[in-house]
Amino acid sequence: MIHAKFVWPRIFPWNGDRNPEQIDRVQDIGGDLALNREKLYEIGRNGVLGYRKGTPSFSYSMRQYEYGSMDFWRALANQEDPASAALDNSITLEDLKSEKSDISAFLTDDNGTFRGTVWFPNLRVNGFSMNIGDPEAIVERNFDLVGEDYKILEGNYFYCEKDTVITAGPAEFTLALLQIPIEYASGDYVLQVLRVRGVDVTKLEEDATSTYDANSWRYDLGSNSVIVQTCITDDIVKVSYSSATPYTVWADNTVDTSFLLAEDCEIWMKKGMVAESKIYKLQSITIDVALERTDKREIGNTEVVQTGVSAKTVTVTLNSLGEDFTLEDILNNDPAYPYIDPRDFPATIQLMVKIFTDSTHDTFKMGYLITTLSPTALGLSQTIEDYMQKTHALESDNLLISDDENEIVFA
Repeated sequence: MIHAKFVWPRIFPWNGDRNPEQIDRVQDIGGDLALNREKLYEIGRNGVLGYRKGTPSFSYSMRQYEYGSMDFWRALANQEDPASAALDNSITLEDLKSEKSDISAFLTDDNGTFRGTVWFPNLRVNGFSMNIGDPEAIVERNFDLVGEDYKILEGNYFYCEKDTVITAGPAEFTLALLQIPIEYASGDYVLQVLRVRGVDVTKLEEDATSTYDANSWRYDLGSNSVIVQTCITDDIVKVSYSSATPYTVWADNTVDTSFLLAEDCEIWMKKGMVAESKIYKLQSITIDVALERTDKREIGNTEVVQTGVSAKTVTVTLNSLGEDFTLEDILNNDPAYPYIDPRDFPATIQLMVKIFTDSTHDTFKMGYLITTLSPTALGLSQTIEDYMQKTHALESDNLLISDDENEIVFA
């Protein structure tokens, strides 16, 4: 059997020059593949005419402890680490809507026998959330990714090598491991080839003709190299394949914080031009992001050829004790009078979550900033032998995440 301690998740960004990396502080992961097959019948036949194989749909979920690192966010956004503190450290929803990544899980059983790799290609962000469940909770992130495929490399490792083109024209890349990739189908050795050009990434097609086609690739078994056509200087080529040769896929992260707690956080709110206010007596907060994907296919192709997001919804849910009306006072449009009408709550609300290294709140670790929030629901609940609970929901279409405190500021 395969225990969690022998499952090593890893992400492979498609775009940019970011290297593949392990995914730390993961608590649970799961994937569900729907093959979308439809039974077909005809009049006059007693039984199934056949099955129409639709394009599969894959959903990948992951729960991760918040540990103050931007690594996974930047990997999802296919961005490199900032070269200096003067550069933009933040990730926004625009950075996440079109970028793609592969994720793999390397599996070894209790006897130390490597069983293979589960490979999830072409994943896009469908949504995510940040959750502080109660005043003593560990801060958590939850991710929802979507794709079309679920592949199993039985007994083999998933590799991705990258190199930069020096001279324009056909580029030949000898695989650095100097060993032959595993043949996964008759005459097929390389799983995919990606070409990064500036801010664009293209999945190239294998050339199966007698002559080289433009923007194609071919694998040469004799030289163990991949020849890529129509390259220009500084193109980045990423070659993925499976191999039986092991390599280091996991190293315990003893540098970053193990986890961060609710007591390490501050929640701030601002309305219009009114001075910002820190929210007290809060029992839980959830920031939930949903991206309405509009990924498109084309006639003659089983692949998704265009990816996009038609709408972005950021929902903030605040739960507090029903002790006073402090939060309502912050939301109130006219605080000069002791009369609060939720119908008049403005849509110019900003909210930030600041996370620090510990409960002293001296050293900033990372933060979440949302602007143009509008209240959408207010709830009060009372049960016998218990205290009143209040729930407030606000909605926006933007979110900024950064480990630079100078970027987590109200407008």
